[in-house]
Amino acid sequence: MPKGQYQIPFDKYGNQQHWANSWMTDLEWRDNAPFVATLTYVGYSRGRSAAYFDFKDHNGKLVVVFLKDFEEMIPHLVKGSVSGSFKFIKRGQNYGCQLIESGL
Repeated sequence: MPKGQYQIPFDKYGNQQHWANSWMTDLEWRDNAPFVATLTYVGYSRGRSAAYFDFKDHNGKLVVVFLKDFEEMIPHLVKGSVSGSFKFIKRGQNYGCQLIESGL
């Protein structure tokens, strides 16, 4: 895989995982392709080295948004939801979702 391209970990239910370890054998690794969705805020969490926000898509699947990326989403939130195109990103050992373009 070329530098800068990486796969994203999901659990067996289709929820994006914010980190992965070699002992986590039930993960499904998916190609990182842009997608269009409406994501709705459902809460926040703290990991070992990161704090992040949890969002659900229209199918009830969870994605993780880093604080930095959430700050950039704030102007686009309407009643706790944001619609647009998204991609996944990797920061250190953590994975998150990032808004590319709103309103699609």
